Amino acid sequence: MDLLPIDHKERSRRRLVELLRQNDGFDMVEAALVIASEEFATLDIEHELQRIRLIAAEGARRVFEENNPFARVDGLRQYMFEDLGFRGDTDNYNDPNNCYLHEVMNRRMGIPLTLSLLFIEVARAAGFRAVGIGLPGHFIARVRWQQRDILADPYHGGVIVSEEDCRELVGRTTGRPSLFRRELLRGATDRQMLSRLLLNLKHIHLERQDYARALGVVERLLMLTPNDPGEIRDRGLLKAHLGRPGAAIADLETYLTRSPKAPDAESVRGRVSWLRRKLTDLG
Repeated sequence: MDLLPIDHKERSRRRLVELLRQNDGFDMVEAALVIASEEFATLDIEHELQRIRLIAAEGARRVFEENNPFARVDGLRQYMFEDLGFRGDTDNYNDPNNCYLHEVMNRRMGIPLTLSLLFIEVARAAGFRAVGIGLPGHFIARVRWQQRDILADPYHGGVIVSEEDCRELVGRTTGRPSLFRRELLRGATDRQMLSRLLLNLKHIHLERQDYARALGVVERLLMLTPNDPGEIRDRGLLKAHLGRPGAAIADLETYLTRSPKAPDAESVRGRVSWLRRKLTDLG
């Protein structure tokens, strides 16, 4: 897949900036589709939003008369994961399509975050208060009905999970169950969810050594958190990989100024020195 023209990228990013100006009041589903639109030039975001709204409306209709919170959640689970066939992609987890919401809709497969995002949207249409839960190594959803909180795992078919299940999930995915903290169950903000979506894409592109796309993701992460020193460093390293030593030096020196005692500071200084020599050779 060829990289898209600059003008299309700029249109996508302008819309992302407009959404982010709403702070945590932005439409996370639309934001996820805007992220996808940078890769897919012909993506009709309004059409995709309507597809998701129709699924959400049907889910709400199916559980309309059910007052028991567990039965309501089970009705949504059956609708999404049995009738519609959404499931976790266990065969090709790091396929970037699992991060693009319209492709998750098309393929009925995704990663924990994108499946949770769709589940949250359907749950909200059904009257639940719903939020995402960003566990280390996994992502689930929390829904509330009549003052009852229920945790559901959309990646594993929407099954209801307990706090102890969450601890075990963290241990299974990271090898470190101690990373689980109860406060994580309070829920993630929309910005945190969007950041996690972008970080997933960043890691996928880095694994594939697709540095141009990885740089595009880092640039959007810096739209979310402009002063994040780690992302500024990574932007510089990626620019170096892409043959832009002058721009790379500027970012890496900014990183060193802001994080002079970082564990990798000495290594970054060495990279800056190497880039300076390279820039001299080019001149």
